[in-house]
Amino acid sequence: MADPQSPAVESLRQEQKSQKKAERKLTSDQKLERALKDTFPASDPVAQQVPITLGAAEEQR
Repeated sequence: MADPQSPAVESLRQEQKSQKKAERKLTSDQKLERALKDTFPASDPVAQQVPITLGAAEEQR
């Protein structure tokens, strides 16, 4: 098994951290554009995911 302190592991962790930070800075339009690029060409249309809160009260009519 690889040593957790090896340069490769540390490099991977730093890269993942920077990718997560960059992802948080994206606007919803940028996230949708990335999703389109990542799934092209595909037969199914892309739908932007909207996070929901389980157990949240439903809106009153």
